[in-house]
Amino acid sequence: MSALIVGFEYDIFISYRQNDNKYDGWVTEFVEKLQQELDATVKDKLTVFFDENPKEGLLETHQVDSSISSKIKSLLFIPIISQTYCDTSSFAWTQEFIKFKEEADKDELGRNIRLQNGNYASRIIPVKIHEIESEDTLLLENELSGNLRSVDFIYSDSGVNRPLRPVDDDILAGSSRLLYRNQINKVANAVKEIVKGIKSWKSGDVPSPVDNISISSSQPETIQSYDTTAPSSLKVAVINQSAPNLYLAWTSNDLKEKREEMALILQKAGFNIFPSTDCPASEDNFKSKVDEELARCSCALHLMSGEFGRRFEEDDEISFPQYQFEKAKSLSQDNSTEFNTFVWYNEEANKSVKPAQQELIKNIRNNITENMMFSNSFSPMALVDDIRAITIKTVEELLDTKDTDIFFIFNQQDEAEAMEITDRISMEYPVEIMNILPDGETEYRLKSTQQIPKSKLAVIYFKYAADWALPFIKQVWKQVGGASSPTPLMLVGENEPHSNLSRFFKAPKVVSSIVSNDDVPEEVKKVYVSALKLK
Repeated sequence: MSALIVGFEYDIFISYRQNDNKYDGWVTEFVEKLQQELDATVKDKLTVFFDENPKEGLLETHQVDSSISSKIKSLLFIPIISQTYCDTSSFAWTQEFIKFKEEADKDELGRNIRLQNGNYASRIIPVKIHEIESEDTLLLENELSGNLRSVDFIYSDSGVNRPLRPVDDDILAGSSRLLYRNQINKVANAVKEIVKGIKSWKSGDVPSPVDNISISSSQPETIQSYDTTAPSSLKVAVINQSAPNLYLAWTSNDLKEKREEMALILQKAGFNIFPSTDCPASEDNFKSKVDEELARCSCALHLMSGEFGRRFEEDDEISFPQYQFEKAKSLSQDNSTEFNTFVWYNEEANKSVKPAQQELIKNIRNNITENMMFSNSFSPMALVDDIRAITIKTVEELLDTKDTDIFFIFNQQDEAEAMEITDRISMEYPVEIMNILPDGETEYRLKSTQQIPKSKLAVIYFKYAADWALPFIKQVWKQVGGASSPTPLMLVGENEPHSNLSRFFKAPKVVSSIVSNDDVPEEVKKVYVSALKLK
């Protein structure tokens, strides 16, 4: 089977040092898992070249022949970046990595592919299995013409630098560390997006590839409109807002995955996130990049754990995370700006805190000034809600709203169950519904705060979307006046799955209930009748 595009031998070429596969067969297992993930992710059947057979001719001492050269002519190149991969005299470096880069720079596709969303991505997808030396990072960045953006498979623990394996997921489940299952999915998704970009270019749907462009992720556009499943008769406030730029500081290695998750949550909440690249290896480049990115932002968020992070060689008393915090803090203390600095301390139970980090956290806590906030909130959603409430300024144009009896809000995940429940309630009482779609959560929250005061009871329902419902009702409760809200709120969840049994929100003017599916309509009606008596 040949590659998807005529003229290419394979879709994916796996490059690695043979030594990285000798101890436990890590590369072999990675290729097997990747192929399984690709089968479940990409509709096309992709071909992968992986040399596990020494007779194939890709050993360290062999010479490249025309057969190998043709195999290197692949659509995508995945180098397994280890502690020894960046040996400039090795076969993998000179005859695979460099050869592919040179071929990609001059072939019809170019090294960088424009994706369907308008971003660009390199056909080289680095997979990193070790923390590598700074000179190796600089070497890679020089060859890639930009910051190293890798998918990491690194087991994170004190004094340990080894590849992450699938069996580690059983050990790490529930922790904030990297999970093999998530990382293999990220590689497959990256492949999928690039393949779609290549096919779109081939069909003429997107402009021709751009050669030698410095790749960086574009920022999300400000949302101009949104869809709603609420009835057309329901009129609410129209919100005009500009998305603020937020500096999401580079973190210590143990929080890299947490930073990625936080970036996605912030983007969905309406923020533009900077920096969009991995942390530079060069200290001078790092400092200049911090200044450059902070200058374009109006606030900064710093994620901290028990790790101190990488230290400067010239001053080992200062870490990279600490340097960024001090820079942001100075902006917050500048009276000529309204720059906000947020610190989230992700403290894990039973995990030691490095002495230098302990001192830093203590210093931050004891020196909170205006325009600064320190949080150790367990929920990232709650933290983002607080950041958003402080930083995003909205201009509201109030339109006519409709008086309703029961305003029933639910997440799209629970649509089927919610529609059955509201059908049963509506047999006795008028019900207005709002089905919240994943991409419009922020806008729907704002719409809800306009309609709730016009309702006699606002109900937030969940079955599978508990992680959405709790932060949603907490923020809405604040925005409609909290204890002084003219409308009572009800948080009602089903008792299956069992994890819902602990999902409560206790606050004035809020009723929380966890009941069976059959009992939800009666529970809502009971609370509604009680609300009428209090009017």
